[in-house]
Amino acid sequence: MDMIYLTSGSFWAVFGQFSAAIIAFGLAIAVARFVSKDVYGTYKYVLAIVSVVATLSLSGIGQAVFQSITRGFRRSLSDGFWANLRWSFLVFIITLTVGGYYLFQGNQTLGLGILLGGCITPFLSGFNLYTSLFSGEKDFRRAAWYGDVVTNIIPALTLIAVALIAPTALNLVIAYFLANLAAAAYSYWRGTRHYRSTADAAHDPDLLSYGKHLSLMAVLSGIAGNIDQLLLFHFGGAIDLAIYNFAIAIPDQAKGPLKQLDTMTQARFVNRTTHDIHTSLRNKMLWLTATSIITISVYVIVAPFIYQLFFPAYSIAAAYSQIYALSLFSMIISPAASYLSAKKRVRALYVNTFGSSILHIGLMVIGVVWFGLWGLIIARVFIRLGGALLSLGLYYRTTRLERKTI
Repeated sequence: MDMIYLTSGSFWAVFGQFSAAIIAFGLAIAVARFVSKDVYGTYKYVLAIVSVVATLSLSGIGQAVFQSITRGFRRSLSDGFWANLRWSFLVFIITLTVGGYYLFQGNQTLGLGILLGGCITPFLSGFNLYTSLFSGEKDFRRAAWYGDVVTNIIPALTLIAVALIAPTALNLVIAYFLANLAAAAYSYWRGTRHYRSTADAAHDPDLLSYGKHLSLMAVLSGIAGNIDQLLLFHFGGAIDLAIYNFAIAIPDQAKGPLKQLDTMTQARFVNRTTHDIHTSLRNKMLWLTATSIITISVYVIVAPFIYQLFFPAYSIAAAYSQIYALSLFSMIISPAASYLSAKKRVRALYVNTFGSSILHIGLMVIGVVWFGLWGLIIARVFIRLGGALLSLGLYYRTTRLERKTI
């Protein structure tokens, strides 16, 4: 049964991620050819600011909804949607303040972009809960179609049109948020229509409590996840930020399959015993070790040719990208992190999240301020490997304590 489950889920995961990669690749080619580095760097800076502010909402509710639906509480989808909106008041207030500041300083691009992002993000994150519904129901076909195809192709086509017609940073920001909102709203609507029994399903009494824990953890990790963009924009400028984003873009495509693997693993771990999980973990990690070695080796060889052929304006990014690809070794430890989330080991999750985030922020500040773009790339490699080792240590400590109590 595990092999049937894994094969079915893997097929749709590969289909979805391959589709998403093709769409992202086409968008990257258009951006590299028709959008200047300065404009693209400014656009990424606005998105980073909005992403940091968005962590102050109920940003962990998606994971909580996923786990609730896995256990049969379908009503968690609508409960999570409205809870997310109620807890988004800080996003509105802070983006109004930050956007107003930039407008007062005469920077309409940053000011209007941040204001728009702050108004749309709460609804966008609420509609994106459809991914938790499909993943929780183990409906990998719909999860791949809507999560990887629909919600990528609509924004990509919109951004490509803007890049060809009016490639300004503000136009790109407007296109990004409006197109993503439309795609997410459509996917959410399709999900609720398919699972019509959601309205009659039971509430999960632990949904909001667990969602608050995850959201509190996500505040520091959200800042850590975007601080690279903010620091590099201020210390290196928009052009360095554009080069950096192209350098990490291809290796970060591996996050898609890794995230899907994490979702599949969690869905199985939720209803399995710790002993069963522990006995199968070594084989999973051995397979991931072989996969990561092959993936990284091939990419390091072909990266210069990819950038020279498809992104000649960003050929300098190839060397940065080759070094950054070493961070993919962190995927080996992903099943251990999946266990902590699936079994709701809240204390271990707090330690893992805050420990990784503090390491993340500290190394990035040192890397960018003292060594610039190269420092940031090397820091990200150590951050991902260090975070993976922390997850592994917490997994072994947690399971050892559980075996003693039994």
